[in-house]
Amino acid sequence: MIGPESKEFLISLFTDLRNDLNERERGAAEKAATYDALLDALDSGVFPDDEGLREYVAGLAEATDRENRYEQAVLEHHALAELRDALTRPA
Repeated sequence: MIGPESKEFLISLFTDLRNDLNERERGAAEKAATYDALLDALDSGVFPDDEGLREYVAGLAEATDRENRYEQAVLEHHALAELRDALTRPA
């Protein structure tokens, strides 16, 4: 039998773990929506006027610049810079 203190601890632990999982799933759904928007825009050539999307791309470009300083860096930087520029142009 599980004692009251252990039961209370386990309820708290599994509640926190479930909440963390739900938060990660929401974050994954938001990222998937971002990727879908970018893929649709790349396919159609029409980029949405969305500040959150611009901030995401800018952050991704910065992270890419920091992490990739070798062969792929120039290509990735150029592609992300073009995407950032496309997102800042009026539709």
